[in-house]
Amino acid sequence: MPSKHYSSSLWLIATSLLIISNLGAKAQADEWRLTPNTCAVTGEKPACDIDLLFEYQSDIPQSLCIWMAEQAVVLACFEEKLDFKYQIQLTLEDDTLFELRDPKNNNTIKTGLVKVAKFEPANSRKRRGLNWNLL
Repeated sequence: MPSKHYSSSLWLIATSLLIISNLGAKAQADEWRLTPNTCAVTGEKPACDIDLLFEYQSDIPQSLCIWMAEQAVVLACFEEKLDFKYQIQLTLEDDTLFELRDPKNNNTIKTGLVKVAKFEPANSRKRRGLNWNLL
């Protein structure tokens, strides 16, 4: 028969694990995705045209706005939503930070970065003559 000390220790461990698992679930409740998160440009075309999709999901209804951080431009706002999807076409020349903000106090809730990658193709060497090294 288990001792009283053993039973109370087991109860304490089980309760602690339950509390920790609930905290972990709550921390992952808000999810914000920004796709695609990379855009490629070339020397001939230094800006990229991109179709961005913002997706948000939460357990509690919230009022939120999507901002382009560097330009202080509001792209869209949503009132008391559990989730939303928002798609927009933009032309970007540099890495751009987007923020999800609470419109009441302007606090930043989430951020997402779209990177602009400079694509430079490798110089291809032209072959001169035939390859006589067949043997």
